[in-house]
Amino acid sequence: MPDPGYDPLQPLTDARHTGTPLPTLADLGGPALLTDARDLLLDHDDLPALLNLVCEDTIVLESQRGQDFLLAAAEAPDDPLLLEDVVTTLLAHTDAVRLLGEDLADAWLDTSRTRLDLLGGIALEACARLILADAATHYGLLDRLRRMRRELPRIDDDFAGRAVRVAGALAEHFPAPEISPLLEEFLNHDDVADDAAFELGMLTLRQAFTTDTLDHARPLLLKAREYLRDAYCDEERSDAAAFGTALDAVLTYSSGGIISDDTLRQLQDEILDIRLNLFRLPPSWRTPRLDTLNAWQHLLDTLNRAQEADRPGAWLHAAAVISDLVAVYAAHRSLDLLASADGALPTSPLHPSATGLHAVLAPRVEQTLLAHEGGLALLNQWLDELSTAQDTDQDPTTPIVREQAAALREALIAERGDPRPKSERPATALAGLPLHPADADRLTGFLTSAPELTQRLSAMWEARQAQEPVDEIPAIATAYRTTRAELRQQCPDGYTGQFAADIDRMVLYLLRFLDLRLNETQKFGGDARKYLRQLKKDEDKPLEKELGRDLRDFLRGQGLRVDLEVNNVGAGRVDIGWRPHDELITLELKRDWKTPTWDGYTSAFLPQAISYQVNGPPVNFLVVLDLTDKPDGLAAVPACVHVRTVPGPAGDPRPRTVIMLRIQGNKRDPYGL
Repeated sequence: MPDPGYDPLQPLTDARHTGTPLPTLADLGGPALLTDARDLLLDHDDLPALLNLVCEDTIVLESQRGQDFLLAAAEAPDDPLLLEDVVTTLLAHTDAVRLLGEDLADAWLDTSRTRLDLLGGIALEACARLILADAATHYGLLDRLRRMRRELPRIDDDFAGRAVRVAGALAEHFPAPEISPLLEEFLNHDDVADDAAFELGMLTLRQAFTTDTLDHARPLLLKAREYLRDAYCDEERSDAAAFGTALDAVLTYSSGGIISDDTLRQLQDEILDIRLNLFRLPPSWRTPRLDTLNAWQHLLDTLNRAQEADRPGAWLHAAAVISDLVAVYAAHRSLDLLASADGALPTSPLHPSATGLHAVLAPRVEQTLLAHEGGLALLNQWLDELSTAQDTDQDPTTPIVREQAAALREALIAERGDPRPKSERPATALAGLPLHPADADRLTGFLTSAPELTQRLSAMWEARQAQEPVDEIPAIATAYRTTRAELRQQCPDGYTGQFAADIDRMVLYLLRFLDLRLNETQKFGGDARKYLRQLKKDEDKPLEKELGRDLRDFLRGQGLRVDLEVNNVGAGRVDIGWRPHDELITLELKRDWKTPTWDGYTSAFLPQAISYQVNGPPVNFLVVLDLTDKPDGLAAVPACVHVRTVPGPAGDPRPRTVIMLRIQGNKRDPYGL
């Protein structure tokens, strides 16, 4: 029986404390130590140092005994700090990773299934690092992420933070459509919402770059900008701000605008802030993505020089202008704007060209050259001069630039540079501007005769909207944008102009109200919010008017002059009415304790709700107090808002659209779930 005070690693511990040379595994007892004192070793604070000795001994590493011990050590620690050190030690030895990659990935994946805390998060991240190093296959981890959505209520903040990073990293390397929905679910997890928004932004940016047309790429770039804006609103993070600023410049150039010096300085400041935060820190496995910001800064400098071509005097130095325009035209192949594993140019098979970026930037380059008399001739001359220097030029990007310049020449010859599509709705470019109706009519008439200007104004307005913050809570911002998109799709004629802006304002306030009441602790609001309490058996249910008074007070606190019980609306009386401008916006309030589904609400409540749309645009609100039992907890914000369009009543050919929101009452305390 061993001595209770026996420490098989005492010589190793002493050497580490005194700074003397470390003993070898043979000095500690050889391979037999790994089996004779297995339990003591796996629970020892110096386990990482012992693993280092085992990995450095080639014979032991390749033996069954050594490999069994390494695998046991990989899943033995119950202390997160110790597991972190074990992971770092094992991943630092390429031979160990080569021999045990699949087995280590399986072991850490098993840990992530049984532990939904920091320990499980570290294991999940370790598994991902093995997979991204091509030491293990990715199928098991993707399946783990696919099933993780069922576990979200039980996941703690530390696990969630690691899981978001892993999901974002895997989405960069593997086609995994299930990752985006998982990240969207994490937007409802307050402590990691900014991480989830950032990963969604970067994933959407990557998707935009892999498209091949402007019509596909630009909406994705706008969506990516919105996610990055949400990430910065929730947490002032420099990485989201830097990539967002870079996207602003790309969208500005694409729409024909001018990239300001302030934008360039802002990106420089944000990159400097990131570098200072990382100063003297060891590089992490996610650092390469931040390293691409240097390429983004190079792109912005190129765009800034290229936009000078719009100044007449710039063409006095035609060669420089052509060089800058060609550099923009070739940027999708000469710059690596997305994280790569080996730093190679994106011309290799592993790094396909960013065709989406080309689709966004190329039209302005082509239009600039076509607009200048002799632009094509100058490009031909520039290409001739470049061909004479190809034998002495050692720049590896020169063949790419030459190829793209030739493609630009072909595009100009084919006159594809300026399609100038007609705009059917020029007034959309004026949406949201506080113009007098007469001024709006005059501008609309002018824009009808200038479709290219209408297109540029619309593009600038969309880019501006993508920059603007919606709410500091990403889940609210996402639900708001989703609702607006649904309204534009379902009610394109009724949801327009000032009325649409007023509806947007009400949607945002109602989502904030929904979120506040969702998160509020029992009895926190006193009698005013007693209607949210958990109901006892056979207790009288709260009434709609209790919700109405609370909602009225909240909306008035936001500056909206709403009224309760408004008469003479649709031959009846509506619960809440608001007339910010010409049109009355109505909110019908209901309560439900049987069928908390959108279809159930549609059949039970929409006939009355749409009856208040007799006059004015066919859009209004239905707010339902959900009093059903909730044994599994509460639904998140995005699950509590829905847009539904139904046929008009009494033969009315005009469809009616209702924005439905579910306010969850009868709430249980989390400890009672």
